[in-house]
Amino acid sequence: MKINFKAESRAGKWAIGFGFALVVSMVLSVVFALLIGGDSKVVENNIFLSTVAAILSIIFTLSAPLSFFVGVYAIIRHKEWAIIKPLAIFYLATLIMFLIGEFTFPH
Repeated sequence: MKINFKAESRAGKWAIGFGFALVVSMVLSVVFALLIGGDSKVVENNIFLSTVAAILSIIFTLSAPLSFFVGVYAIIRHKEWAIIKPLAIFYLATLIMFLIGEFTFPH
């Protein structure tokens, strides 16, 4: 079994791309929250800001499961064990922990 650092198959590259999209969307979400000062009324009154918030939320929510499922597919189907692949699969666990925290301790 050959272990590479980066993915060789197309599915592996997609999984890493979805993982990268997750990280970028998380960073942009934090920057967005800092720019509006954590005040949700600012977003409610502006159609552009509410659209940006919705798009970031959709990207954040979909990229983790897509990274996980495409990463598992690449491992099973193509027998690809790139070093960076477990990071892409780990993102779903991060999303699950986030959701458990949101529902356990609502704010």
